[in-house]
Amino acid sequence: MARALNQKTLNVDNLKEFNSAKQNDRAYKIIIILLLVILVGLGYLYIVQQQKTEQKIAELNQVSNEKEALTFQYQSLLDDYDGLETTNDSISAQLSTEKERIKELMSELRSTKVQNRNEIDKYKKELKTLRDIMKGFIHQIDSLNTLNIQLTEENVQIKKQYKTAKDENRELTVKIEEATDKVAKASVIKAIGVNMESYNQKGKLTNRARKAKRFAVNFSLDENVIAPQGMKNVYVRITDPKEHILIEHNTPVFSYEGEEIAYSAVRQIEYNGTLTPATVYFEVSEEGVLEEGEYTVDIFCDGSMIGTGKAVLK
Repeated sequence: MARALNQKTLNVDNLKEFNSAKQNDRAYKIIIILLLVILVGLGYLYIVQQQKTEQKIAELNQVSNEKEALTFQYQSLLDDYDGLETTNDSISAQLSTEKERIKELMSELRSTKVQNRNEIDKYKKELKTLRDIMKGFIHQIDSLNTLNIQLTEENVQIKKQYKTAKDENRELTVKIEEATDKVAKASVIKAIGVNMESYNQKGKLTNRARKAKRFAVNFSLDENVIAPQGMKNVYVRITDPKEHILIEHNTPVFSYEGEEIAYSAVRQIEYNGTLTPATVYFEVSEEGVLEEGEYTVDIFCDGSMIGTGKAVLK
């Protein structure tokens, strides 16, 4: 009987262990499902945030372009008002008032940091109102002047429009070139905190020229939301006190300002627009003997020099 009792106890224990394992398996499944749900949610939030950022950048660029265009249109309108001439004192006084209003609006537009479409629309409405007022002045002047004066003013207006068109074309060309140059400069990634260290054969820091066997160029790619993202080839170019370029093997080159120039080392770095720390190493050849003095390192990426640093070996 004792044996049967022991067997029964064993069966109960086995059943408890089976139920416990089954409960653990179910808990693990629930945890995995919850993790998957969290991961999907985080991915969705990242995509939404990315879209919002891109939309905000596009909106700011569009508002900035429209602000420049509005400023140009206000200046053109002021030129048109200056072209209106009359001997009527009342109309002349009104013209002066409206021209002062245009100048005030231009000053506000240039000095105010316009950031949304509502502010742009406000200045557009003012511009339309001023244009409508100018049309009224033109009608009044035409009604008061004689045919000869009308013909003279039309001739002057045609000449002025021709000059204005030429000026607009010239100014627009300059603005496009300036805007293109600004975007190109703003999209260049900068290397900040550039620091070059030298190590001996045992991997310890040293500032002795005869012991230095390795250079470590430390820096960070600065944050830049408009720079192209992805894998970047970052080149370092180390020159000794005699301005000789340090190279490891043959003479590796890369393109810079239309020329092929030598470099000391290169590293591929994944850049996503945020602050990205990095280090590029250069190994001194076994037969190489370093000069005492100041060493300079220049850093290049995407066809531009993005940073520089120095180190002194004794």
